[in-house]
Amino acid sequence: MNTQVFITGQSRIPMTLKKDPTLTCTLIENPYDLRSALGGDENDKIVVVFLPFLEVRHFDLYSFLQKSIKNVKIFFVVNELSSNMKIRLKHNNDFVVLWKTEENNLPKDIHAYLDGRQLELRQDKRETQDTRAMLSPSMLPLGVENRGFQPILGGSFENISLNGSCLKIKAPFYTKKDFINLTYQNKQGEYVSVEGQVRWSKWNETEQSQELGVQFLTQA
Repeated sequence: MNTQVFITGQSRIPMTLKKDPTLTCTLIENPYDLRSALGGDENDKIVVVFLPFLEVRHFDLYSFLQKSIKNVKIFFVVNELSSNMKIRLKHNNDFVVLWKTEENNLPKDIHAYLDGRQLELRQDKRETQDTRAMLSPSMLPLGVENRGFQPILGGSFENISLNGSCLKIKAPFYTKKDFINLTYQNKQGEYVSVEGQVRWSKWNETEQSQELGVQFLTQA
């Protein structure tokens, strides 16, 4: 059975959600109509709320909605967050909060939630990065803690921020907690090198690639 996804705060359903055949999407223009739309069966339902700025009134409104209706999970997609709201969200994991720049990852994040994976708010916005990357074991002393043979590999970015990145490589050489070195060309055309640690890894059977979440330990 398809998962029902209700979208509010947008004039149309995002194409990335439309393309997923396992998601049945409904656009709700007035958020106050959500309560009646969410009634009925008790199957999992996802509400995706697009906001330019997440405020306390939104937090309280959707917190009440989520607590009063079974099997509903709220996903906020926001342009900006205040420092106070970031702190509040760090201490409250009732919601999934994504940056607007991560909108294309919505289907993947919805399925991750449905699979029971904990999704955390990223500290910084992540932007698309079109250039390729070279991945190799870290040149820091910590790099010797990696296990097994790990060659220099070419990879492609999914996104990047000041503090981390998601990228793909064509072979499963890296695991969680491995230390890596990442070299790439930034938007100014300069070649930069950063040290990082793998925070999670997953094999994508469809694309035959390993997906890595990397936290940067140094700055470019």
